[in-house]
Amino acid sequence: MLSLSTHTSPVQDTVVAVPAGRSVELADGRLVAIDTLDLSELVALQAEQEPLFARAIAASPRDSQERADIIRTAYASICSILDEQGQRGQTQGVFSMGMDPRYADLVLRVLQEQERRGIRGGLFELGCSAGALLGQADRAGYRVGGLEVVPELLQRAKQQISAVNFDNLFLGDFRTVDLAKVRGSFSVAYWNDVFEHIPVDEIEQYLSGLYSLLKPGGLLITITPNWHMRPSDITSSFRPPRSEAEGFHLKEYTLREVCGLLLSVGFSRVTTPSFIDRKQIYLSSLLSFTRTKCALEPLLESLPFPLAVQFCRRFGLSCTIAMKPLES
Repeated sequence: MLSLSTHTSPVQDTVVAVPAGRSVELADGRLVAIDTLDLSELVALQAEQEPLFARAIAASPRDSQERADIIRTAYASICSILDEQGQRGQTQGVFSMGMDPRYADLVLRVLQEQERRGIRGGLFELGCSAGALLGQADRAGYRVGGLEVVPELLQRAKQQISAVNFDNLFLGDFRTVDLAKVRGSFSVAYWNDVFEHIPVDEIEQYLSGLYSLLKPGGLLITITPNWHMRPSDITSSFRPPRSEAEGFHLKEYTLREVCGLLLSVGFSRVTTPSFIDRKQIYLSSLLSFTRTKCALEPLLESLPFPLAVQFCRRFGLSCTIAMKPLES
């Protein structure tokens, strides 16, 4: 899974490393020594700099060297600040990959159901981090593959899976790396907390790329924070609930927007879980249930914010399962 705690950039081929001497580059190009700052100053620096970097990323031309350079600097700097916080017990460290066991259980159950449907091919994870999920799927007997942007993480992923699957691991920018040998070969694709980090003008390329990796009848599982829970990034530290995200969540989407984007690139149907409790994600294949959620979703804005958040979490408005047509 991809998140700031993994110290990766989800959108470019970028090696993110903590700079020697604990100095980071700010959005205006200045260098600042972070090992001299106390914890409150580090948190304040992140809250200041992450929105500045996010605006610069969004304003830069698509596919430009300018955007690539901004992203590289942004993630290196912010992740170094997070790492400095982590060393003082405030956040996870560089290679801490906390993963909700409910998501792993969901993926394994979907893989099993695909096998029963006769659609075999295994799991591809975009943003596979250190391979925790891939390792579970591999040990369960499934073919696995994935992509990461940090070499160290990809090496750790190799330690989690069988050597027979090494050729299915890729390093680099998902939009440009050569995936020809695995296209159309997976039964399930999965990405968690990547969608919202991608520049809006690139999201359709990512979705089309994931679509191309799947066999006919293949499923794409997407986890991304629902807009009605906003803001779900650093913005929550300095803005009230229902403020637009200003940090590295370049856009947080409603369920209706996610479904629309998935359908626009060719997926034939999109469903959501029927319910999520503290132990399990309960699935539903009813299209009408998801359509009802999309239709009623705007009403969440009239609810007290904590209740709207609980509704999103319990009724799976941050999780979609999209199907590639069987005749694709």
